[in-house]
Amino acid sequence: MTSKLKAMIAAFAVLYGAEALADNTSPSLLSDKERATLETLMPEDFDNFKIHDEPRPFREKTFLNGSGEEIDLHTFDGSITMVNFWATWCPPCLKELPGMDKLQADLADDGLDVVAISIDRGGLRKASGFWKRAKMTMGLYADPDKDLALEMGVIGLPVTAILGPDGREIGRLIGEAEWHTDEVKEMLQFLMEATASSDPDQKEASASKSDRAG
Repeated sequence: MTSKLKAMIAAFAVLYGAEALADNTSPSLLSDKERATLETLMPEDFDNFKIHDEPRPFREKTFLNGSGEEIDLHTFDGSITMVNFWATWCPPCLKELPGMDKLQADLADDGLDVVAISIDRGGLRKASGFWKRAKMTMGLYADPDKDLALEMGVIGLPVTAILGPDGREIGRLIGEAEWHTDEVKEMLQFLMEATASSDPDQKEASASKSDRAG
């Protein structure tokens, strides 16, 4: 890990970590056993993935959908949502996005939403050029004023946050990764199952089932 990346992660912990909100009824809150299972399921290139001690409170800032309408992340409540911040001037972002597109196509029926948000100053018009060239099929979103990005403590790209069914952030990856892999699919499918119920007994049973499957 480079010193620059370490500094970014430390800054994130200071800026964003202080705003955690405890909520033991949140379906996004993982049990100790689920956290341990999740850690074992993480791919090798997820070294910089941080699981929060408590799910981060929902952010109310808006951003733009592909039609230019203002929406917020409540739009995607109900299952696991991957929120990816990227820009056309970020080569690692452009490298990993096609894999996310394929991941979305494979797991959409399972309830996964991949929300790729460009922070280009040119907004949707700037981002749509890459979208067309790369033949992306998932939705395109933009945050040209960086309202949501700043509110979520994004200080470098790419950043991918994983939200639970109530919109609270379970954890995030700082840096690029290979997303269209069996390992990532297994990890996300486990999270979908683990967060499907806020009943602690059912959540423990979910983690035990994954242990048996492994």
